[in-house]
Amino acid sequence: MTRLQRGIRRGAALGVLALALAVEGSRLDAGDSGAPVSPPVTPESIRAGEAVFFEYCSGCHGRRADGRGPESLNLDPKPQNLRNAQFVKHLSDERIYTSLSGGVRGTAMPAWELALSAERRWNVIHYIRSLTADDTIALPNGIARQAVDPGMKNPLPVDEQSAAAGRKIFLSYCASCHGQKADGRGILAPNLIPAPRNLVAITSWGEKPFIEYLADARVYDSVTNGVPGTSMQPWIGVLDDVQRWQAVCFLRFEGDREKKARSGEPAGTN
Repeated sequence: MTRLQRGIRRGAALGVLALALAVEGSRLDAGDSGAPVSPPVTPESIRAGEAVFFEYCSGCHGRRADGRGPESLNLDPKPQNLRNAQFVKHLSDERIYTSLSGGVRGTAMPAWELALSAERRWNVIHYIRSLTADDTIALPNGIARQAVDPGMKNPLPVDEQSAAAGRKIFLSYCASCHGQKADGRGILAPNLIPAPRNLVAITSWGEKPFIEYLADARVYDSVTNGVPGTSMQPWIGVLDDVQRWQAVCFLRFEGDREKKARSGEPAGTN
């Protein structure tokens, strides 16, 4: 066996070992329900998380974690402002841990599972939580939330009829922020921080429309209850249940149209 062949085999073995350790680390962090469970927050874990954040995250999210890192100017969508208490406190530890570990599809947020140990990822979460620990939050407009089952599926078919109904709703209530094409470029968008999400248009960071990376329940929850810390308001008191699902149908339909247009596939084909 040549030296090159021995080197290749050694490198492959180390790669397999690193992957196994990362998987095992993820298992060790899972509770009885399989969901990741945070270790205790300590001053030491917060300081350690701050160091990791500065090294790995500040280029995009900024040294102040305000979403204004030097790389943010080149990114679409922009990195999140993690000092926005309304937004951060709306997120569960599991949601943040999942984003850190697996990345956020359709954005520039990479997966850190193989680069950072589970302990270091939790330390980053402890640091992020510490930034808004003393900030109070309030539900937008004081409207109570509607509980949404994470496994909920759209009861309506995504077809031309439901999409047409959803389009009318979207243009009437959503386009001023998200744009008529659901690309996040509505007439009010330049005045909003954070900017409205580009839900349909494909960017250089994703091979599919962002809407395709979101479960039905998550989209419905955002439309129903709004997204605290953003300009996305709850529509539960304005649109009925069917209308909210029709808006979801429109986004799904347009996302599929966008994907097929980019691939050269005729619209309306399966």
